[in-house]
Amino acid sequence: MDIKTKKKLWACVLSIVILAGTLLVADTIIKQHTTDGVRQSMAIYDQPRNSIDVLVLGSSHAYYGINTAKLWEDYGISAFDFGSAEQSLWVSYHYLIEACKRQKPGVVVLDFYSPAAYQEDHKFKYTFLADALYGMKFSFNKLAMMNACFDGDRDLWNKYFPSFFGYHDQYEEVTAEDFEKLFTDHADFKGYVPHFSKASVPGFEVSSDEALPPSDKSVKYLKKIVDYTRKHNMELYITIAPYRLNDEQTVGTVQEEDKRYNWLEQYVADLRTGGDEHVYFDYTLKHMDSFGILMAIGEDMNDATHLNYYGSCKFTDYLGKDLKERYGDELIPDHRGDEKYSSWDDNVEIVKKDVADNGFEWR
Repeated sequence: MDIKTKKKLWACVLSIVILAGTLLVADTIIKQHTTDGVRQSMAIYDQPRNSIDVLVLGSSHAYYGINTAKLWEDYGISAFDFGSAEQSLWVSYHYLIEACKRQKPGVVVLDFYSPAAYQEDHKFKYTFLADALYGMKFSFNKLAMMNACFDGDRDLWNKYFPSFFGYHDQYEEVTAEDFEKLFTDHADFKGYVPHFSKASVPGFEVSSDEALPPSDKSVKYLKKIVDYTRKHNMELYITIAPYRLNDEQTVGTVQEEDKRYNWLEQYVADLRTGGDEHVYFDYTLKHMDSFGILMAIGEDMNDATHLNYYGSCKFTDYLGKDLKERYGDELIPDHRGDEKYSSWDDNVEIVKKDVADNGFEWR
């Protein structure tokens, strides 16, 4: 190869590198770092390697309701809420794979609200894809997740692939502060997003004895999560962050979530009877008195479907005790005082300030 050809080749390579770098910088600056999935995804890459012992998957119910700061301060549990808005089980599955590229959690906590509430034809089916997609780095796993999310819809591929196409037109809204995103380390963000409204929510009863499965697609990906956690020696703890059951989310549609929780209860019982004891389901809505959630008096609920900060403290206190008693120090050791886990101390201080700034008491 002569010198002239080499120079042309190096010029092409340099041009590609500069273009890729420019797009990467623009991508970081322009996209909105929402706390409904984007920042959670970005933060998973900044966590110290092999530091997350409890990985939480699920919708906003999980990252509103499972308080990582309290799990750490009271129990020494290094947990991370890897949630996204209305997170489907196919997103949960691919998030689990993505997290396990750098982490080896002993326990995976899966909140089951979305697959119970939203079936194939629900109106939010594609509404929150941006929150699920924009924070994840490009990989074969992300492509597989997009394929699962888009259901063969070419318009969705055109909109979200590459992700930059989905928000490039927001460049007019960029401010000088957005350039600080280039230097942000998200290690002290653990996915938990406290909320500070107080809503009086009518009570409810789990009254149905009937069982209905979630969508076929949800059942398929639940099995994938079960199989993946078994293969990688992880305990799978399925739960429900407290909320008002069967509250209508889609106009004209009866939610019937209790029937799908009933199905899940039997599904897990059958797994355990068959010897697959790494899966556990806590039907929390049947025993909310055990952790004292007060819906009607307006103390613990942010709205009908989400816990506020106080409610998250109550639910998390119960969850932390149950996780410790169920799995012990072998799977969930106490890391308080270990310098490797100092970002969890930082997270506690950040959440404390947020609580104080919003006029709530630290609990």
